[in-house]
Amino acid sequence: MLSAMAVTLLFIQAASPGFGGSDGESVGEPLPVPGPPSGELRMMIVGDALTQGSSGDHTWRYHLWRHLNENRVEFDFVGPYDDMYDLEEEGFGDETYADPAFDRDHAARWGHSAGELSDEVSRQAAEHEPHYLLLLAGLEDIMAGGSADHALAGVGETVSTVRVVRGETRFVVGELPPVEGTPDDDRINSEIARFNMGVVDLAGRLTSAASPVVIARVADGYAPAHDNWDGAYPNGRGQLRIAAAFADALSNPLGVGPAHPRPLPDAEVGPRVAPEPEPEETGEGLLLAWETVPGATDYRVTQRRVTPDPDEETVLPLEVVSDGRDRSALVEGLFSGARYEFTVIPFKGGDAGVASEPIQLVWSDDPPPGPTGIRLEDDGTTLAWDRVDDATHYEVWVRPLDCVIADDRRPPYDTVDGGSRDPDDGVPEPPPGGGRDPDPSPPVPEPPPTSRPEPGPEPTPPTVPPASDGVLCERRDARGPEHGDGWRTLGTTGEGPRWSLTVSGDYEVVVRSYRDYVEGGFSDSILTTRP
Repeated sequence: MLSAMAVTLLFIQAASPGFGGSDGESVGEPLPVPGPPSGELRMMIVGDALTQGSSGDHTWRYHLWRHLNENRVEFDFVGPYDDMYDLEEEGFGDETYADPAFDRDHAARWGHSAGELSDEVSRQAAEHEPHYLLLLAGLEDIMAGGSADHALAGVGETVSTVRVVRGETRFVVGELPPVEGTPDDDRINSEIARFNMGVVDLAGRLTSAASPVVIARVADGYAPAHDNWDGAYPNGRGQLRIAAAFADALSNPLGVGPAHPRPLPDAEVGPRVAPEPEPEETGEGLLLAWETVPGATDYRVTQRRVTPDPDEETVLPLEVVSDGRDRSALVEGLFSGARYEFTVIPFKGGDAGVASEPIQLVWSDDPPPGPTGIRLEDDGTTLAWDRVDDATHYEVWVRPLDCVIADDRRPPYDTVDGGSRDPDDGVPEPPPGGGRDPDPSPPVPEPPPTSRPEPGPEPTPPTVPPASDGVLCERRDARGPEHGDGWRTLGTTGEGPRWSLTVSGDYEVVVRSYRDYVEGGFSDSILTTRP
């Protein structure tokens, strides 16, 4: 009933030859603007998605509250709601403000047309009794395919409806900001331009001495590519720009607080809560998992190899998997033994937010075992070994054998695996110069015979090169490249378990397995022979 009365009043006012003036004033003369009423100023902010905001936003309501509060204006935001739109659940009731410490009361509703807002505004105004009504509406009408005229009719109805219950309410009506990146930019921006011209004319026709209607120049300097997080909705920069336009209109001509300082300060954009990813090593790769953060519509994972061979931080082309409020991404292709650093960056539309703390870890550093089955093939020209399942490549190490002039009395090398002789093991050393011992020790008596088990197969004798030209060659000791002397690497042999000998002469050879950067175990040693 009130809405219908307001529409009738709107048309009567617009058609009246005396509208726009009173007490004998001519239509073309500006009306005096009443100053603020005494005491605390009650402000009701009405609007659509631009005003309510969505998950993780500050909202322009926050920036206006902060400006007025810092300038010691006595005011109170009023209205039936205090929430934002929940992007995750696609509904109302979101409380995840970037900074919730402000007066959050409002009368805005995401997705509502100007006409739909006007249907409730008279009841809300009667309940909350605002001195000032700040209105930013009409974008939803145009985005849905409606015309500027349709949106303007809804704005005019809101003004007239509120006046039925609050005849001295002051109104600040915002221009609409342009859009960029929607499926219908040209049509929408054309209608927005028509709306912004029409709303100035509408304000002139609706304003009165007791209830002025002034315009907030929201579109002035608004750059959607910079000020929106998607095609139509403002990011932190856009929210600040809208708030500054309303602050300017409140200041002049309505006399509430100062104009907003220019140039505008930098504003935070993107989600303001950092993700907290947890790493898990799986058989498929590194799984990073985290809970969703307020306002994030997407995430990006960056990777940097720290050691060895450091590289630059890069964004990985990963699919982020959603499971309720959980998110995860699988990182593949990592090198074993390398230390990596990962971060997860939340995005709201095209705006990056606060990144996670970097995660550093060494990937898959469990070493592979050493090769087994080392042998010489192809008449001693090829070294071969059994393939190690998780090895990516192999490395050959060599060292010269310990060769001396052959002497039958020289104790033979007595271990298959290259064990070293102990000078105190009771075996006499030959006398200097090969002569007889001048004072031989008495012979050691043999122990009495004992029963022995049947002998098994003869052990494989050590692979020792035969004496040649009176030279006998043996392993230096039982120590491999990690602890022995004289070892040197001949470099990688690639991924295959074969290597053509590139050394000739008397050498001890071992093979080491690798998995990427992880050093694995060594094989048993094998001895080469002189050609």
